[in-house]
Order: sequence, then structure tokens, then C-alpha cells
Amino acid sequence: MAYKLSIESDLHRVVAWTAKLSKSLSIAVADSMTYGARSGERAIKAQAPKYLDKPTPWTMNSTFVKPARSNRLSVAFGFKDYANSGTPAAKYLQPQIGGGNRSAKGAEKKLRLAQVIAPNQFIAPTGVTPLKLNSYGNISGSTFVQVLSRLKALEGSGFTANVAKSKRSQGKRAQRDYFAGTPGDIPFGIQARLGRRPTKWKQGGPGRPPTSYLPRGFHTVFNVLRSAPKYKPIFPADVILAKTFENTFAKKFQELIDKN
Repeated sequence: MAYKLSIESDLHRVVAWTAKLSKSLSIAVADSMTYGARSGERAIKAQAPKYLDKPTPWTMNSTFVKPARSNRLSVAFGFKDYANSGTPAAKYLQPQIGGGNRSAKGAEKKLRLAQVIAPNQFIAPTGVTPLKLNSYGNISGSTFVQVLSRLKALEGSGFTANVAKSKRSQGKRAQRDYFAGTPGDIPFGIQARLGRRPTKWKQGGPGRPPTSYLPRGFHTVFNVLRSAPKYKPIFPADVILAKTFENTFAKKFQELIDKN
């Protein structure tokens, strides 16, 4: 049985059907694009530990997907570039993904402001005692605060946590202190004093406590660099995302079309 369609009498039905089909296709495309981006997001999280050394929950939870809409057929994936505290993931992951020079961290900006290091200098942890690394291989925020406090690099930054005058605080400082210098003619860096002050040094005496009397000594805990650390790209997040999107978008689109 054949059906004839009269353009004159049924033109409004053709227009309505075409509009409905167009909207359905736009919805299917948008849903498929969003599905592909979210699949890419899951793939990046799954593969991140292969390229990054013990990525923290902060890093793993820093991704976002901006879904597509039927009237906006574009989808966005990225790493958050904002944070209430700490460094945004987009900032410290960029050199890992695209390579290039690392920008100054918050601690470095405070040290520069306090004139502990020069405006063009950076710091790099040496990984030695007494700065303990956390389970993710990083120096904890509280440890950074302690170092900055000892170096009087917290004043003027909206937060004051330099060592108090109490006996308890001074006792802690006697066992763990940090200073920037070149003791023993070693390269300039941030040093950590270890052990209690030697008995021959008296409180209020001239100069800093001597470091030559054991058991008190020091370790270089941060090297001071004259230029920004340069990274080679090691985390192919863009490649992972592109391949996953390509493999999942078409399949999802076909699935949605078949359902309709």
C-alpha cells in the first residue's frame, strides 16, 4: 500500500516533523558528547596513578565536565583552576601535562615577600630529614607553615603564625629551627637545625646558636633555585581524553538513535 503526501495540505506536518527530528538529533548529540567527556574523565582518573606519583585526593577530585546542551553542542573538560585554600590543580598539573616552567607556589611568594629569597628564585625540597613527607610523597601544609613561621615569612600575608614567646614555643624552636643561609660554605638554601642548643651557648648571647657542637647540626631541606623548575610532559591527559571521547561518543550516539 502506497501513501501520497500532499505538500499543500500537509506542509505544516512536514515542518513539525522536521523540527521534532532536529530537536531529537540535537539532544542525542548533546547526550553523547557529555557521555564521551565523562568517560574521558573516568579514564583520566583511572590512569593518573600510572603517570603521577601517588596523586592526592585533591588532584583526583579536581576534574570537571561542563555538559553539552541541545542548544549548545559543545562540551568542556578540565581541571579546576580555583581553590579556597592551597594551589589549584590546574596550576600544578599544567607543567606535568604540557611541559614548561613551573609558576611560583604560595610558599615561594611568601618567602619572596619576606625577602628570604630573591623575586626570581624558587625552592625545591631535598627530601632529607627532618622534613617528613606525607603518604603521598609531599610536604604537608602544616610543615610548610612551620618553616615559613620560623623564617618570619607569614607576617603581612593575612596570617601571623611566627613563633610565640612562650616557654613551650621557644622549647620547640630550640629543637627544630629553620634558617636561610650558607653555613659551612655550602650553596645558599633553607637549612634545618637539629637537636637542642649546645650548653655553651647562652640565651641572649651574640649571634645565632653555634651549629658545630654536636648533637646540634643542620640539614639543607630546600635548595634555592635561580630559575623556575622546568618540567617535561609526563601526563598525557589530553591524549587519554581524546581517544576515550572518540571511542565512546559514536557508540553512545548510535545507541540513542536506535532507541528512538
